[in-house]
This record gives sequence, C-alpha cells and structure tokens, in this order.
Amino acid sequence: MLTKNKKKLTLRVDQSLIEAVKVYANQRNTSVSRLVEVYFLGLATQTESEKPHTQFVQDLTGIIPSEIDVSKIYNEHLMEKYNA
Repeated sequence: MLTKNKKKLTLRVDQSLIEAVKVYANQRNTSVSRLVEVYFLGLATQTESEKPHTQFVQDLTGIIPSEIDVSKIYNEHLMEKYNA
C-alpha cells in the first residue's frame, strides 16, 4: 500500500502540534508525511477486534488487580441476586 502513487494531502492542524510532530519525526529520522502515512495505513488495515476501546474503557483498564477473579465474583453476585 506504500507505493509511488502518492498524492498531496492538506491538513489543518494547530501550529504547536505541527512543531512538536516535526521534532518527533526529526528525532526518529523520518518525515511527518511518513508518520501520517503509516498511521493511516494502520487505521485502514485494522480489523474490528483490533480497534481501540473508547477512552472511558481505556481509563478503566487495569483498575482491578489481575489476581482477582472477576468472573467468579460476578457469578457469585448473580447467584446471590437471583437466590440460586
């Protein structure tokens, strides 16, 4: 998908963001155009399961310690709730 058939794309972005991205690209020996192209390629080729969660879900991720068995607790809650 990264071919020689490239077209110009004009974007309107905050000036301070442009400057920060130029520094970022320069530190990584690449161009802003290449960064945008690779980012867009990633978006275009993502499957449904790879799409990121909403910011709310991302913020909640990791709140519950990994040693806690959430499924077990939820099942116990349902058993108690429905007196099963």
